[in-house]
Amino acid sequence: MKSKFVMIQLGYVLGASSLLTAIVYFFAANWEMLNRWEKFIPVFLLILGFYGLSVWLSRQAGRTFLSKLSLFASCVSFGVGVALIGQTYNSHADSYSLFAVWFIPALLFALLTRWQPFYVLAYVLFHLAYGLYFFPKWGSGSEVELIQIAIWLGLVFVNSLMYVLTERSIIDSPFLKWVTFQAAIGILLFISISQIFEEYGLWMNLPLVAALAAAVGYAHKSRNRTYLLFAGLWVSAAVTVKYIELVVEQYNELFFIISLLFIIVFIGANVKFMNYIRAWNPTPITADQEEHPVNADSKSDGEFTKWIVRVLTVSVIIIGSLLGSLTIIGIITVVMGFEDPEYILMGYGLLSVIAMIAVKKLNSLVRYTVLISGLMLGAGTAVFTENVSMLLVFLAVAIAAFMMMSGLLHRIFFFLAAICLTAFVLANWLDSGILVMTILTGLLACLFAAALAIKSDGIRKPILYSSFPSFLFTLFILTFMTEKAWYYISNIVFFLLVVLALVISKQRQIKWMHAWSMGFWIAFLLYKYYDLAWKLLHKSVSFAIIGIVIVAFTVWYEKRHRLAATEPQDIAANDQRNRWIIALLVLLQVLAMSLQIGKSEWLLAHGQLVKLKLEPLDPRSLMQGDYVRLRYTISDTEIWETMGTDSAQDKKITVVLAPNTATGVYEFSRIYHTGEALASGEIRLNGKKDGYNHIAYGIETYFVPEGTGRSYERDAKFAEVKVSAGGDAILVRLLNQ
Repeated sequence: MKSKFVMIQLGYVLGASSLLTAIVYFFAANWEMLNRWEKFIPVFLLILGFYGLSVWLSRQAGRTFLSKLSLFASCVSFGVGVALIGQTYNSHADSYSLFAVWFIPALLFALLTRWQPFYVLAYVLFHLAYGLYFFPKWGSGSEVELIQIAIWLGLVFVNSLMYVLTERSIIDSPFLKWVTFQAAIGILLFISISQIFEEYGLWMNLPLVAALAAAVGYAHKSRNRTYLLFAGLWVSAAVTVKYIELVVEQYNELFFIISLLFIIVFIGANVKFMNYIRAWNPTPITADQEEHPVNADSKSDGEFTKWIVRVLTVSVIIIGSLLGSLTIIGIITVVMGFEDPEYILMGYGLLSVIAMIAVKKLNSLVRYTVLISGLMLGAGTAVFTENVSMLLVFLAVAIAAFMMMSGLLHRIFFFLAAICLTAFVLANWLDSGILVMTILTGLLACLFAAALAIKSDGIRKPILYSSFPSFLFTLFILTFMTEKAWYYISNIVFFLLVVLALVISKQRQIKWMHAWSMGFWIAFLLYKYYDLAWKLLHKSVSFAIIGIVIVAFTVWYEKRHRLAATEPQDIAANDQRNRWIIALLVLLQVLAMSLQIGKSEWLLAHGQLVKLKLEPLDPRSLMQGDYVRLRYTISDTEIWETMGTDSAQDKKITVVLAPNTATGVYEFSRIYHTGEALASGEIRLNGKKDGYNHIAYGIETYFVPEGTGRSYERDAKFAEVKVSAGGDAILVRLLNQ
């Protein structure tokens, strides 16, 4: 049976992801008891072992999926190996080169196997490499604004190109198609914000508008409802952002009066426009659809016009609600001059919500815009002023609205609003954030269980769709907040429930539940890395045990249902030419790692040992664990100016260092010029300008055992460095004196 096969697939995925996570965590722990070769040999064995397993499985009947999974594990092990080399020789901490080197085989494997996980891995690695190359400080660049915009536009171009390739089926990846669509528009919206890009941000509105128009046009032409929905949401986001920009720049009475008139005209024009669109539809719209146009639960492929109406309605309501709320606040505070407008805002919000719930015959666009705007204003003010009485009133109104109104999205909105209001009420009553989240988690679990017993789809679906992800979210937060025994209990409960949800949703083919569960499973694996309450080594052992147990259970389950769990044959997997290319790629990976190790070992053996003065810092690498970021006195170009030496204009630079006879510390002497002879005791050191009036020499990171970075930051004063005759350097150790 196909269901048993997908269950076996899920088991191997969960087991393999746990084991790979354990491997990453183990080496990131920077376990000091292992020497260099004791670290390198296991990684080489993992790369070759997983590849060998992939080859063996590819020759077995019904093992195509496991063969690809093993090859994916080999690729991940290569990334771990590249990170480990950098960790061992104190280089490439969060460097673009680490991810760029890893990206190359991931991309080639993706093109050769056409397997979705390789596409996802390659996409993520490319963006990490691209971002860290141009913005090594994680998003902050010193380049002039025009250059920064050009860098972001380069990313827009890459994502747009990827979208075109997936749209034309040159690359078969639904994930890439979806994510590149969102990324391209999102980046364009970001670089059009004039408060961030003050000089050229305004001009970036032109490509943004063009992209939004193209997205809407494509969705309409292709009759793709999903992309039409997201295009409409991006239009809503863009209009809202632009309005906020105007509020910041034009904060005066006239602006808010014009804004109110604009919103009235905007909603009225959209009402007329949607009536015009409805005239296109030969199929009459039912009374329920007229009353609840946002209900996206319809599965009829032949009603695209009505879907356009729904998307436009959602977009207009979002825009109208956000802009209307800001405008009303501006009118009350700026135009009318109320210094304490809290009660006016709460009163307006309460009256508008109650009125819109009661007046059912009002045009749905106007009704829901006023209703949501009123709830945002009234409840938001109550939250801001910590008015518990009004919070309880709005909570009761939200519950009443959920029961009295129908429509999937309407009820989801009011359910989530009620949960948020409940959280704020509890936060005002209780001093413990852990207790608040625990009560909220238990409440959501009870609501989810109760919804399973409800027979009415109109009530059951919105509760299920809202309570399940909300429950996982609050429980996930608890895994970070709790302490001592409760920490382990919350983590175990979260892990068991997510795995159980994955199994049940896969068995019963509940796609939305499976998607949420898989998302939280991945989040659990990733974000536990930064959970300081538990050491990386302990996490590594735990995930290794979990992975072994899951794989063992999956093997047992597969043997028991072997005949019923037949895997479909994959013709592409039998391509002999691809097998040889993949073998060559694996060989090149091993060769590249070996060359880097050999180069570093040669430098350690033959380089000249020098002592440098430093100034340390303490972050954590994505792949390599804790490290101390170093800044040397020879890195500061201002010192050169005090010595009468002009700093070089080129990015690459070589400096000459000479020892201080009194301290033995090597200090800056001058900039090196090609062919220049060095005096006795002098050395040259290669570096590169990092754009912050500093020079980076490739020895700015020193990896330390987890949790010890602060002591190095406090005590370390000097660094011992091995420098080759050609000016390359490797950091050996830090010294206190």
